[in-house]
Amino acid sequence: MPESMNQNTPNDRDTIKVPIDELELGMHVSALDRPWLDTPFLFQGFPLEDPDDLATLRNICEYVYIDVLKARHVSSDARTSPVDLDRCPENYALQAKVEEEITKAHISYQCSFTEVEQILDTAYVDKLPDTRVIREHISECVDSIERNPSAMLWLTRIKNADKYTAEHCLNVGLLAIAFGRHLGVGRKHMELLGLCGMLHDVGKMKVDQTILNKPGKLTKEEYEHIKLHVNFGWEILQQDTTLPEEVIAACHHHHERQDGQGYPDQLDANTLGFYTKVVTIVDAYDAITSQRCYSAGTTSAAALKILYDNSGTQFDPKLVVKFIECIGIYPPGALVEMMSGEVGVVISVDPVNRLLPKVALLLDANKNPMQQRIVDLKRQRDLDAERQLRIRKVLMDGSFGVDLFEFTTRNINMQSAPDL
Repeated sequence: MPESMNQNTPNDRDTIKVPIDELELGMHVSALDRPWLDTPFLFQGFPLEDPDDLATLRNICEYVYIDVLKARHVSSDARTSPVDLDRCPENYALQAKVEEEITKAHISYQCSFTEVEQILDTAYVDKLPDTRVIREHISECVDSIERNPSAMLWLTRIKNADKYTAEHCLNVGLLAIAFGRHLGVGRKHMELLGLCGMLHDVGKMKVDQTILNKPGKLTKEEYEHIKLHVNFGWEILQQDTTLPEEVIAACHHHHERQDGQGYPDQLDANTLGFYTKVVTIVDAYDAITSQRCYSAGTTSAAALKILYDNSGTQFDPKLVVKFIECIGIYPPGALVEMMSGEVGVVISVDPVNRLLPKVALLLDANKNPMQQRIVDLKRQRDLDAERQLRIRKVLMDGSFGVDLFEFTTRNINMQSAPDL
């Protein structure tokens, strides 16, 4: 046993502290270096038999405590799992260019959207939704996000106010998966985050749709009625005995707050689980950036500022900082103006060089349509300063007549092109 493992916890001589790089399958994890509710793990203490859980612990903890009397034998198959146990949250290897991934991502997005609509329609007519198919699509979405998250994040920027609820549920699920990837959680936890996000607003199908879609400000009574959607969602999902507890909890409590001033149960930070905290942040971000029948959307940067300003009271402060890192200043799908005056769409972000994304330029310096050209700002660093292209600011979606949906449709089948 390594010498570094010879540190006991104060209350249990059979429990020892283990640096995360010495953690192995077969150990029994009894405590972490952080609250359990800040992690994806449901149970406080568990045998470490899943390589996916080992990968997650190595990415989110610095050390854990193990119970030496509860160690188990682990099969050689588990020990030789193809899961990459040495990956870092900030340095997942990109397996595909966004130009190659966007078509696959779009197929998964459309299939998932159709299924989310089906789930919501089923709930609307008082039937129990079948969640088996959406889980298959979530797995495909995780595949795409693991290869290159920029493609799916780009697609979440396309907003349609007429299909807001279904689109919002899907986008929250996809953003939650991408956030999980950034945090370094294992695949099964990313799939669970996706399921939490895509089902979190199913209860909105049981509220008065006239009030839900009211273009003006809600009255106090109307707002109280809308708040019931979290209880309606809980009633619907708890009938499905196959759903994990975390999914039902995220649906029921995604409007709770860190300070205990949320609804429906006024829970505070000490009782909110990891999945609920993630969905709460992602739900707010997508809502703030969306064009809805009763409010205009805003830029990603403005939305992130709102999250930051409300961290600690409404949102988990540590997760907010990580989410801001995940989304970045120039997220895929954002419309930007260059210092040259040209306008383009961010299509890909390098995790190591987030301020130097890949941009598809669409308008010239006079804001007239031009032949699309893709510029990798990271490669521009090798040019003379006066020749380098740089981003001046992020624009509101739709500025200068740029239609992100039309741009995306035109580029779904684009082939990888040389970067300028």
